[in-house]
Amino acid sequence: MNKLNYVFILLIFDFIISSLFLKNTSNWKIIEWEEKYWRIPSKIYHHGILPNIDKYEKWGGQLTKRIITNSIGFIDKKNRTVLKNNLEKKRILLIGDSFIEGSGLNYKDTLAGLLDTHLGNNYEILNSAVGSYSPSIYFKKTEYFIDQGYSFDQAIIFLDVSDIFDELFIKFNKDGNILTYEERKNRGKLKTNFYAFGRFLRDNTVTFRFLNLLSDKTEISKNYIKLKLKTAKNLNKNFFETNRDDVMFYRMTHIDRGFWTFNDKKFSEIKDGLQQSEKYLEKLFNLLERNNISSTLVVYPWPTQIIYGDNYHEKYWKNFSQSRNINFLSMYDHFKSDDNKKFVLDNFLYGDIHWNKKGTQIIFENVIKNIEF
Repeated sequence: MNKLNYVFILLIFDFIISSLFLKNTSNWKIIEWEEKYWRIPSKIYHHGILPNIDKYEKWGGQLTKRIITNSIGFIDKKNRTVLKNNLEKKRILLIGDSFIEGSGLNYKDTLAGLLDTHLGNNYEILNSAVGSYSPSIYFKKTEYFIDQGYSFDQAIIFLDVSDIFDELFIKFNKDGNILTYEERKNRGKLKTNFYAFGRFLRDNTVTFRFLNLLSDKTEISKNYIKLKLKTAKNLNKNFFETNRDDVMFYRMTHIDRGFWTFNDKKFSEIKDGLQQSEKYLEKLFNLLERNNISSTLVVYPWPTQIIYGDNYHEKYWKNFSQSRNINFLSMYDHFKSDDNKKFVLDNFLYGDIHWNKKGTQIIFENVIKNIEF
């Protein structure tokens, strides 16, 4: 019997033991590996979330958030049916990406949750935001639900720094709908089956589960060491004197997709994304106006902009809004401090670019103060 046969027999034995005795134990489940079947591709607006989901997701490697959707797949406080028309309350539609979805936060602590608590007696808050959305998706998704007969009274569009970069990768089919990731990538059948078989082994044998776990932990450690080396070099500090706060702050302020707002070379690389963003935002605001939906465009900085400034993003969209008579709200002045490093660490998720509870509260307070409801 050759070595390959021995390996095959051991895998069969491993599969049987794992299936009969190990898969039902609490230690078997690793939430990072759980297939997020509720996050789905869309043939019209690229991707979304299944309706009436109530699941826990591991987020950012450290946090676990509960994700709940309503009957139309929008993030919500509970599973509920959303009617096409609400005759009792006015409707506010939130449009945005991961910041407005509420990365790392449960619903009550997100902007939608805070608005719901504050305005819920008179307004129904509908949060259409999903991570990795951008202007063309904002338009196609809003258009889809309006075409389906859903009514809205007011829309607040939160334009993220990363949206312009993300637009570079949005492509359309002959019907004008956005190609999904899989359609655009067009991965071959052999490669697709290979990855599927690898996931099957990981999810059904203790051997491959251990190897994947070891690989994941090694990758995390390796990435942290690389990041610490970059941080030490940036701060001109000894590697061993560079602490975790230094590394996490460097990570929060050195995301490449945010450099275009102050770096001329990076700005030149995203001009196509900027043009496509402008095109689809104009389509979106025209769509809202035709349907008598009042609207506001909101921009806000990442930690990157707070520390290094912004020559393009805020100014560009302020001019865009003024030239088209669009209500415009900038959060930049409310994300400044005499100690910007402390401000960033206090108001953003540790090691991340998204708002924490305190940062979300700043956004909420200024939305309530500056937008007429």
